[in-house]
Amino acid sequence: MAQEEIYYDDRVFSEADILEKGRRTTHFNNCTFKKCDFSEVDFRSCNFTNCEFDGCNLSMVKFNDTGLDNVNFKNSKLVGTDFSVAKDFLFSVNFTDCILDYSTFVKKKNKKAKFIGCSLKGTDFSEADLTLAIFKRCDLSGTVFMRTILAQANLSEAYNFSIDPEQNNIRKALFSNSGLSGLLHKYDIVVA
Repeated sequence: MAQEEIYYDDRVFSEADILEKGRRTTHFNNCTFKKCDFSEVDFRSCNFTNCEFDGCNLSMVKFNDTGLDNVNFKNSKLVGTDFSVAKDFLFSVNFTDCILDYSTFVKKKNKKAKFIGCSLKGTDFSEADLTLAIFKRCDLSGTVFMRTILAQANLSEAYNFSIDPEQNNIRKALFSNSGLSGLLHKYDIVVA
């Protein structure tokens, strides 16, 4: 028996609201989620359009075949979240003051993405398109950039990164003088 599709428009969900774990085929449009615990929830085949998550725990959430169109995450925890399995069509996510450690964005096209004040330790951006992305005050320790498009991206305030210029497109990307060592790491050069 097919599950009935559910639609929520212009709704605010707070920590007191409980969404059924394993919710599928639900459409959220212009919704706000405040202090909700969605850790390990299966949002397979759901759609989020113009939504905001504020102060939420989405660690290990399942976004398989999920639409994420203009979704903003603020003050949220998304440890181990696999965004690479979300729908490619209209994929657009931004993060402010979030913990995204060990998350995956492999092959995702997220041009003009904003990562502001985030921890991205061990996050995988292999083969992602982050053209014009902004990484402001972000810790990129152990973050993987392999065949990643970072053209015109702003990493001037990012730190602890190691990006191989030969394996990534960094054309016209912006780096600070203090970030140069992150571009020369593979050559074992000391920048003083």
